[in-house]
Amino acid sequence: MDEGTMVNEQEHHTLNRRIYYKVRDLIASGRIPPGAQLDERSLAQDLAVSRTPLREAIATLVEEGLVERRPYRGNFVRMFTAKQVNDLYMVRKVLEGLATRLAVLSLTEEDLHRIRAILDEAQQARDQGDLAAYSTADARFHDTIARLSNNEVLIASLDRLKRQIQIVRLGANQDPQVVARTALERPQILAALEARDADQAARLMEEHIDGVRDSMIALLQSSATSDEKRS
Repeated sequence: MDEGTMVNEQEHHTLNRRIYYKVRDLIASGRIPPGAQLDERSLAQDLAVSRTPLREAIATLVEEGLVERRPYRGNFVRMFTAKQVNDLYMVRKVLEGLATRLAVLSLTEEDLHRIRAILDEAQQARDQGDLAAYSTADARFHDTIARLSNNEVLIASLDRLKRQIQIVRLGANQDPQVVARTALERPQILAALEARDADQAARLMEEHIDGVRDSMIALLQSSATSDEKRS
């Protein structure tokens, strides 16, 4: 393989990843909402790219479970059933509980300062009614604690889950009651981390995740009941 071919392949790979990240961010931010069809022509125009690399990016999103390919209909942002949310959050609860427990073992004051700053950002975003910024801070809170576990297998496992979790989290963060409750729960988790109480921190994290799961399942079931009544 000559140098020119290698450069072209690298450029192709880089372009594909850029497109992938852009489409993924549109989904994760809710700008392309769950259930919406991915219009390749419009997306290609909006992103100023050709449809071939866009299709490759969408194929990757299908593999990751963020996009659902429906035969003869096209590609749609995934919508989760109540059972799928339950399954996803059961796994998340176990993994994040373990991550929280492990994080306590090596916490530094700098780590705690970073978590406090994230919670301050979340509160500020909530006060300003900025749902996108609130969701971003929420994701960073969980991601930061996961990475403080210093367990590469655990971090990789949560990374694989977090894109799907982000879609579900968008729905949860649109519920004022969920936002109000979780806004009170995160400082409690932080307090347990500050006290280096691994058992308490892990328990509070698991309860925090359970609460979001229960709220999302109730919301999905209520929505399904409403749809049945309308039909």
